[in-house]
Amino acid sequence: MSSPLPSRAALTSARPRVRRLTAPALLAASALSLSLLVVPAGAVADESVGGTPPAPLITEPSDPEVPADPEVPVEPEVPVEPEVPVVRPGTSDVTMVQANVPMRLGPADFASDLRTVFAADPDFITYNEVERRYDSVIAPGSYDVFRNPKNRYTAATAVAWDTERWTEVASGTKRLSNYRKVPPGWNIRLGLRFANWVTLESPDGRRVSVVSAHLAPITRGMPDLVRPSATQLGGLVRTLAPQGPVLVGGDFNVHYTSSRYPRDLFDAAQMVPTYDTMGGYFSTGDHQGATIDYLFNRGNGQLVADRHSKKELKSDHDAVFGGFSWLTDVPSQTTQVVSDPLVKGEPRRRAVLALLRTVRDLGAGQQLDLVTSGLGLRGVYKELRRAVTRGVVLRLTTRSKEMTAREGRLATAVGARGATGSEVRRCREACLKAVRKAGMPRTLVLVRSAGGTPLARLDMNRNLNTAMLQRRTTVVTRTGQVGLAAGVQLVDTVG
Repeated sequence: MSSPLPSRAALTSARPRVRRLTAPALLAASALSLSLLVVPAGAVADESVGGTPPAPLITEPSDPEVPADPEVPVEPEVPVEPEVPVVRPGTSDVTMVQANVPMRLGPADFASDLRTVFAADPDFITYNEVERRYDSVIAPGSYDVFRNPKNRYTAATAVAWDTERWTEVASGTKRLSNYRKVPPGWNIRLGLRFANWVTLESPDGRRVSVVSAHLAPITRGMPDLVRPSATQLGGLVRTLAPQGPVLVGGDFNVHYTSSRYPRDLFDAAQMVPTYDTMGGYFSTGDHQGATIDYLFNRGNGQLVADRHSKKELKSDHDAVFGGFSWLTDVPSQTTQVVSDPLVKGEPRRRAVLALLRTVRDLGAGQQLDLVTSGLGLRGVYKELRRAVTRGVVLRLTTRSKEMTAREGRLATAVGARGATGSEVRRCREACLKAVRKAGMPRTLVLVRSAGGTPLARLDMNRNLNTAMLQRRTTVVTRTGQVGLAAGVQLVDTVG
């Protein structure tokens, strides 16, 4: 009989927590215990997704015992190879590695594979077949790990992350397939599979969920479980998606171009493999050239894959490396102000006041691009006049069919005293078509430095007239590089 599995608390409490020592250095310098983690073939976790508390939900009764796996002999400790230099992959914002490193690997080969994995200094790692490895081995140094330690089936898939870049928010376990018979020639429930997941948050407020999955292979005497497993996995991804992008790594035991590949189910869950995004695929190990290890991204319009590669391991699977970059700014770089026309005073004027503060803060030489229509608010007109007098470069483009009286007076002031580069002009037919095609807000404000560097962007859902006071008005201010670059593109559309 196998010995009981230590609790997650016992495993993690045994790990010394040190200040930043890179994982490759730690693997080379510390005396890692490569003892094999022995687990029982006991109870299984509930198929439900874990709740917000960072713990899996376990409710099902224990299964009857099945014959235990043959014990894997523990090889003597061997010297660890020299440290592998840390290489961060290009300019990707997030790095992830998928590694299937089976228990049959001896200590020397397993240590070599870990060095390969950690050489990229990844944000996230999804492991397969690590049911008997200690947490401190697969998540050294500043890394932490989650997998459900209930039994060998739930503990086989693990998610590791760098705690200096990410903090655990929630975690859980999801049953992917529930075939409980032992296939001929095997001594385990090959069709009983679980995914472990973690939702993580960065210091700047971004959230990402990472899922580790390992789908059952097609095997004599057992039904093909790829489609039911993909259905369950897709449901988990959809459940996690409201928190932010979802990344999935795993050995899926189905070739990327095979007719068995459940593309329709992955598409329905908006799970996009890096092979799709990068426009190419590669074999992922010693499986007759097949591509069976994957990194999927449900980016929610926020995260996109921009790099992928593989590296040879001592395992029969290659490690799959993926780079992902943000399409949106961090939450703290986007703020929103909403007026309330039903409440007199500041609530009604809130949106107007946000615009006035922006204009009032501009100094000589700074630039203000303004695209709007029907400028009629007296306070906004007066603040723009003062900005022109201070030497602010004002470029106003109005979509008005005919300039309003205040637009006309502002054009006169710019012509008489405006700084070089200032202008007030009408957006005519070609300009109007470009504005509509670009999806420009009713009013767009872009603030730039004297050298032309964008500093802030304001999007408003109203034109600069009395509608800002009479109707609910939203002002979204962006100061992040993604939002500012998009603002420059919008301004450029009007010429």
